[in-house]
Amino acid sequence: MPIAEKPLRDLVADLPPELQREVRDFVEFLLEKRRRAELEQRAVTHGWPPRFFADTVGAIDDPTFVRQPQGAYEQREP
Repeated sequence: MPIAEKPLRDLVADLPPELQREVRDFVEFLLEKRRRAELEQRAVTHGWPPRFFADTVGAIDDPTFVRQPQGAYEQREP
């Protein structure tokens, strides 16, 4: 059977284990890329500017930037 006619699962199964891991890693990368694109599209449809989250998350790389103490809150009645 020509390679083009073999199912992808069989082609991967014929590879050595280290190459099978590379294929799995690449497939995982592609699925993550698609998931991020879907999330981006969802954010845009909800009114966020394009790439807002991709450009914002992790943008603060200053190691001295920390969350300050939040203070003491009053005790509320149950």
